[in-house]
Amino acid sequence: ALILIMYRNQRHTNFLIHSEKEKTERLMLNILPFEIAKELKEKGKTSPQSFDNVTVLFSDLVDFTQITADLEPEIVINELNDIFTHFDYIMENNQCERIKTIRDAYLSVCGMPENNARHAHNIVQSAIEIIQYIQNRNENHQIKWSVRIGIHTGRVVGGVVGTKKYIYDIFGDTINTTSRIENCSLPMQVSISETTYLQVKNDFNFTQENKFEIKGKGVVKTYCLYTEI
Repeated sequence: ALILIMYRNQRHTNFLIHSEKEKTERLMLNILPFEIAKELKEKGKTSPQSFDNVTVLFSDLVDFTQITADLEPEIVINELNDIFTHFDYIMENNQCERIKTIRDAYLSVCGMPENNARHAHNIVQSAIEIIQYIQNRNENHQIKWSVRIGIHTGRVVGGVVGTKKYIYDIFGDTINTTSRIENCSLPMQVSISETTYLQVKNDFNFTQENKFEIKGKGVVKTYCLYTEI
């Protein structure tokens, strides 16, 4: 009888350990890209990686500070949660990876940590779907939002930052350039760099060409993506 009780207790303990292990792995997959989580699980650490040809999307909500000034914090969080959850769905559906959100800004990438030959196409398609989603959402919601989006293609370094609170982040001049292109966009406009444009010009329509003075870059040529349904 004692052996049976010990056996049952051990089975219960094993079940709890397995259950907690599954929870931990699901949590890691929620905060880290699959390949990075896999490497961390197998090796206990990850090494920074450089990717020469990936496409980055940076977006933010226009006039976020003014719109949210008089709103209850719970409403603001609910709005961001609803919008960014849908952005995540769009990204996942197009084989892109959300890297992080910074307040009302949203950063995503395609082509890393897993290579994807259609990285530029996938990000541009995601941008179109984001604009269309916001347009549709505004028809049914009291709070009306608009977004600015910038897209650029280039070299990016990615790696896990921290040891207690893991964050997968991306670094490099490509990120800075994407952010500056986004800053030059108009509300509900997608601006893409010439580098990205050359990779997707046969797949999408563009309405105009612009030139902006970007600090540290000089004059940069961008193209406005046609996003109408």
